[in-house]
Amino acid sequence: MWITFYPSIYEVVDDPSLDAIISWSKSNRSFIVWDPAALQREILPNYTIQFGRNYSQFLREIKYFGFERIRGSAQWEFGHKYFVRGQPELLDNMLIDVETERMAKFSAKLRAKEAAAKAKADVEHRLQRLLI
Repeated sequence: MWITFYPSIYEVVDDPSLDAIISWSKSNRSFIVWDPAALQREILPNYTIQFGRNYSQFLREIKYFGFERIRGSAQWEFGHKYFVRGQPELLDNMLIDVETERMAKFSAKLRAKEAAAKAKADVEHRLQRLLI
């Protein structure tokens, strides 16, 4: 799914016929959802696999794939450092960046679980020695 997500969102944002619903921001480094209801009604049915069926699923997918909400914007604006108008070749970097971050988080969680299991085993071992 991730293989099609980035090109699909880029295609939708870059389509000038959809500018009343979703478009590039003035900075060309983020996009704005102008009409969430129209996005759900007119765009999401064509991209259900990539974006979900409704606006809340779309928001979850956007976050999962590395986009962040632009704070201070009055609109629903989202961006990523590699999501740039006119530079779709950067989408590969976006994928690498997001997957690297996911792997780092997974590794950190795994190390924490292993440390907790070791600490638990140590405590159990000490308790057994005290009971003997």
